[in-house]
This record gives sequence, structure tokens and C-alpha cells, in this order.
Amino acid sequence: MSPTVNRRLNLQIGIYTLVALVLPALIGYDIYYQWQNPTMDFYLDSYGSAIVNSVVPGGQAQIAGLQTGDVILSVDDIPFENWYAPKLGQTHLIKIERQGEQLSIGIPAVRVLLVNYLSLSSAIIITLTFWGVGTLLLWRRFQQIEIRLLFLLSQTVAISLLFPLAHPHPWVPPYWMITLSLAGLFMTTPLLIHYAISFPIQIGSPRQRLWMLISLYGLASAAFLAWLSDIRMGRQLGASFLILVVTAAVVIMIYSYQYRATSNDRRRLRLVVFGTLLAGAPSILFYLLPVVLKSPYQIPVWVAGLFLIIAPISYLYATLRHSLFGIDRLINRTLVYAILSLGIFFLYLGPYLLLYRFFPGDLFLQMLMVSVMTLWVGWTFDWMRKRVQRWVDGLFFGGWYDYPGVVETISDALARSVEREQIAYVLTRQVPELMKLRGGNLWIGEPNATYPSTPPVQERFRFKFQSEVPAQWAVGMHQDGDDLSEDDRRILHTLARQAEISLNNVLLIETLRRQLDEIRTSREIATQAQRQLLRSREEERARLARDLHDSPIQALVGLNIQLGLMVTTGETNPQINQALNEMRAEVLTLLSELRQVCAELRPPMLDTLGLGAAVRALAEEWATESDVETELDLESDAILRELPSEVALNLYRITQEALINVARHASARRVVIKLNWQENILSLLIKDNGQGFSLPDTFSGLTEHDHFGIVGMRERADLIDGQWSLESAPRKGTTVHIYWQPPRV
Repeated sequence: MSPTVNRRLNLQIGIYTLVALVLPALIGYDIYYQWQNPTMDFYLDSYGSAIVNSVVPGGQAQIAGLQTGDVILSVDDIPFENWYAPKLGQTHLIKIERQGEQLSIGIPAVRVLLVNYLSLSSAIIITLTFWGVGTLLLWRRFQQIEIRLLFLLSQTVAISLLFPLAHPHPWVPPYWMITLSLAGLFMTTPLLIHYAISFPIQIGSPRQRLWMLISLYGLASAAFLAWLSDIRMGRQLGASFLILVVTAAVVIMIYSYQYRATSNDRRRLRLVVFGTLLAGAPSILFYLLPVVLKSPYQIPVWVAGLFLIIAPISYLYATLRHSLFGIDRLINRTLVYAILSLGIFFLYLGPYLLLYRFFPGDLFLQMLMVSVMTLWVGWTFDWMRKRVQRWVDGLFFGGWYDYPGVVETISDALARSVEREQIAYVLTRQVPELMKLRGGNLWIGEPNATYPSTPPVQERFRFKFQSEVPAQWAVGMHQDGDDLSEDDRRILHTLARQAEISLNNVLLIETLRRQLDEIRTSREIATQAQRQLLRSREEERARLARDLHDSPIQALVGLNIQLGLMVTTGETNPQINQALNEMRAEVLTLLSELRQVCAELRPPMLDTLGLGAAVRALAEEWATESDVETELDLESDAILRELPSEVALNLYRITQEALINVARHASARRVVIKLNWQENILSLLIKDNGQGFSLPDTFSGLTEHDHFGIVGMRERADLIDGQWSLESAPRKGTTVHIYWQPPRV
């Protein structure tokens, strides 16, 4: 940057900094002024009036007895119209007339700030908001000329509002304050024109804008001087100038919006206009209009003024933000329902006024009219809303459908689509319906297929995914025969990108589903194989038990009998008899071990006496061997004997494996075994008070931690289609629970 440019920039920064300091200085002085100067704490009807409008609650005037409606005749024997000299600490003798009677009361003067603090606070908040918005924008984007204009505009608006808002009552502030506020007002109007022809669209050539602005600022200065002349004609000219310039600014904004602005520019303008209307409407409806109509029902000035804050905030948001679809849609919907509300209000107002005029006392007829109108409004509301929405869409978007609404609706529908058919419905039915198009077509081919030929269309979008699956979406022209506009094409391109993502997700979901089906099939095959393996193992155990019982055990029984006969009938040689007895003892030991093996392979009591007797025998034998207290709670043997053999066998094996685990790992002192029917569900519970263990997060973790016995119990529960649960924690014991429900016939 050259030194000359740098000096110029520094000079500009210095000037704008000085301008930014004006308002804080004025606010500080006004606070000082209101603290130092006296006033009377009652209000008059209007400037120049002598009638008391209201009295400050709890103030000196109320304490002295002044009332609303009193007419002030004189103060300190000076006619009231010629008096204005209150002094702090001095009590002024005021002569009043009340209902035809003259009274004299003494009222002390008070500080202006004590009477005016609400108005002053409201004025400070409002003007500092204008000042802060302009200063923030200037600080963020000093190089932009439109930002500098907006800064100057915000400062002049703040100065023009400060003193009227801070001194709203008939006790008039110093003349120079009123003059400064008027100067700010007259300077605001040409700045408003300057801003309107510069942002968002520059209107006219630089030379034309220069001459127009020179003339405009000159006329503003002349109008201000004419107003100060205190001549009736001068004030009329000044007021006319203000009205004409504001009207011209509005016309320029409308022209820029309709013919020159881009879509983003229109969004900014809509937000600015909406914010300005929202800021001014409460003040107009609830303060200025009641004042003009001389209605007693009006909001305080300081409350009405607070709504003005919305205007600079809308300027700030519109200037600093670029993606305004959300607020755009909000303004659109607000305007629609505001128009409908006003229409319904006037619809009720006309007939009701007629009834009130000609049938003022007929309450039944009035209620009947209200009921009929309500039914009619409810019946036609949707029809009216659609027509108003279409008109507002045309005003907002330059077309006859809601662009943001289409994007929002279709984006949401695509995001929720998980099937090809759902995406096809969205693209070929919903989009044409919302955008008023002549249908649409979606083609999804096989991997590496070529795109098909299509009839003439307005727009075509082709997709191709990582899986090499091609897809094509085509749409037609508008239903009324118009070609697609640039806005239409931008919307369709946006939707096409989202559709491509959604289609890709759908194809991925389809691939995952196929893989999940394959995994489920593999798991089902593995489960069936596991079940068949367990059945085969039990069948093999039963066969081995039978073979041992029918062959080796029977042979050993016969050998034992023969040895017994030889001992009793054989030689009397002691040595031979001793050898025979030893052989017989070994045969008996072997016979006992084989019978134990047979019992483990296939408990004989399970087939003869049922599951209850088998579990009872198992528990008693286990308790004797392990020296652990065992508590049994079993269903009757007759009921348990009715169980299917496969169910009984697997429940017995689960109990057997659980007791083995307790003996090996639990170090328990007590075990509880319960086997009962509970509402057509057979429940098996094995619980110990041993040391327990930490359960893994997943079932596969049991295998990783060598809990193969528990895994076997789970597999046996699955084999009989039972439900299995395991509860355990360190030093909290272990509980195994099996539920089995007979299959429905």
C-alpha cells in the first residue's frame, strides 16, 4: 500500500472514529443534564396545556395531593403559561382548579432523572443498539462503501431518536437538543436514499449518483434550515421533504427487489423490510394510532421505543449472514398468516358492525352470525391459505412455488429413504408435484450397464457409484409449458446431488443386507450342525452305555459269580482262596467303575424315574463328594417324567456341568437347585454363593476367557429352544437360569 493511500485510510479511520464517539458523548451529557436539572413530577396533556394528565406514583406531586384532571392556574403567583423555572430543593406554590374549586398546594421540584429514568434507559438501549450495530459492521468490513453508509445511517438515526425518547414529556429539553435531533433526522433521509441506490444494487452511473446525492444533501440542508425558521411554510416544506425522500427510498428498494436484485439480495432486502416493519408496527399500532385517536389506551413511549431495536438487528443479520433460507421461510410463513389473520378480522368486523348498528340488542342473532362465520372460515381456511401462500410465494420468490420449501421437503424425504422404491417415489412423484413439472423418470441399471435413451426432457442427471451401478434421473418442463428457469435448474441440481448420496446409501444398504443374509444363513447352518453334533454325541453316549451294560458289565457279573462259586466249593487251600477273593474284589471294583461310566454316559434313572429323580440323585452324590450344602426345590417326579427325553437329558447335563463348575472354581458353601413350572414355562435355576467372576461384554468373550463349560450350557439351552441367562460378579456368586416353554401344537 502506497504512503498516500495509507495516509488517506488513516484519515478516514480517524474521521469515522470521531463520528462513533458522538453518540456516547451525547448519552453521557444527557445523563448529567437530567441529574443536574430540576422538574416537576407530574405530566400534562400536551405541550402548552395546563391540564394534569397523570402524576408520578409515590412522587412529590402525589404526596402533595395533585390529581389527574386538575387545571394549573399559576405557580408562585406567576401564570402557568409563563412559568418554567423549577429549582432543586424549593417547594413551589401551585394554584389549581378542581371541579370548580380553587386550591393551593406546595410541590417540591425533583431531579429530571428521577422522573424520567425509564424513558432515559429505553432511549439509551435503543440508540446504543443502533450505534453498536453500525460500529460492529464498520469494524468488521470497513473497506466496503455500503457498510460505511450503513454506519453513518445508524449514527444519524440514533442521534435523531436519543433526545425525543429520553425526554418524551411536556417538560421540554434544551433547544439545542431538539435542534440536534432534527439535524439527525434530516440527515437520515438522504443517507437512506444513498444507501438504497448503493446496496445491494448500484443504480445509475457513478456520475448520475454523484449529482443526485449532491442535490439531495443540499435539499436536506435547506429543508432543515426552513424548519428552523419557525415559519409555518418552512415547517410544511421540511415535513414534505422528509415524506417525499422516505417514499422515494421505498420506491427504489421495491424497484431493486423486483428488477435488479439476485436471489440472495432479495433475501437480504426481505429480512431488512420485515425487520423494519416488525420494529415500527407496535409503535404505530399501540402508541401513535391511539395518540392520534386520543385513546387513553396506549403503551408507554419507552415500551414502544424498545421495539425499534429489531430494525438494526435485522440489518446486522442480513449484512453478515449469507445463508438466509431459514429466516426467509419464517418471513414467508409469517406474512401468509398475518394476511389471513387480517382478512378474517375484517371478515368478522363488517357483518358484526352491521348487526351492532341495526340490531344492537339481539344477542342471539349476533351469536348466530359469529357461529356461521366461524364455520365458514374453518371450512374455507385451507383453500384461502393455499391461495395466499401462492401469492406470497410469487412475491417472495418470483415464481409460484416455495423454493426453500421444496429443498427442505425433498431433502428430508431423501434422508429417510432406505429403499429404491422410496427414492423413485420422491424423485418421480414428489418433485414434479411440488415444482409443477410434467413428471419424472428414474432408471437404475445393473453394474456396468449403459445409460438408456430417453424421450426429450428438460433436465437429465446421471449418477455412477463405487459399485459401478449407473442411475439416471430425468424431469420434464413446467405443466403450463414454460421451460425451466435458472432457479429451477439450481434447485434440481441441488436435489440431484442429494439424490445421488441417498441412492449410494441405498445401494450400500442393499449390499449390507445381502451380506447379513449370507451371515444369517451361515449361522443357521452352523447352529443346525452344532445341534446335530450334540444329538449325535448323546446318541453315541447312550449306545456306549448300552454296549458296556450288555457286554463287559454282564461278563464281569458272570465272572464274579463264578469266582464266588469257586471260593465256596473249591479247594480248601487258604492261599488259593485268598487269591480268588482278591480276584473277586478286583472284579467288583471294575464292575463299579464301569457302572459309574455308564451312569455318566447315560443316567439310568433319567430313563426310568425321570428328570426329578436323576437330578436329586446327582445332587446328593455331588454334595457328598464336594462337602457343599445343597438345597433342592424340584417339581414332582410324576410331572417331570412327562418331559421330552431330549429336554430332560439337556437340562440334566446343564445341571451336571454347573455343579462341576461350582466344585472346580466357585469355592462355594451352598448351592440352590430349583426346577419348577411357572405358568406353562419350566424354569431351572442353579445358584451358588461362591467367589463368582467378571462377565465379559459379549457371549464370545466367554470362550476367550476359557469358560467352555458355560458355553456348553448355552449351546444345550439353544438345542431345546430354551432361554439362557447368566449372572455373576466377583464375590457375588453365580446364577444360571434356563427357561423352556413347550412348543404350541
